[in-house]
Amino acid sequence: MNIEKRQRIERRIVREAIKGLLAEGYRISVFDGQETVLTYSTDAAVIEQAMFSTDADQFHVLRETSGQPESGWMLFIYGNDGWDVIADYTVNLEPALKGATELADKIATEEG
Repeated sequence: MNIEKRQRIERRIVREAIKGLLAEGYRISVFDGQETVLTYSTDAAVIEQAMFSTDADQFHVLRETSGQPESGWMLFIYGNDGWDVIADYTVNLEPALKGATELADKIATEEG
């Protein structure tokens, strides 16, 4: 697979993850491995712009549920097969990431 195609796949999955997290009420911070480059944003375009400057990014997310803070994190690693860009995340984010993981599984199957 060429680099441009892999990067397009990574971006599609990242966009789906952002969309799902924001839809579930999370605010997203982006940590690029050295510093937090964006703090608790709800702007999908700004979040995506803050990413892809290093080989990996981490989201730290926060939302209020029933007046209580709920947090989590997820790790993106770039440069492998594209569909595997989501490397890890806290289990409480599974519902918000359903669309992203289904897209990644679909692409993995297609790329075989």
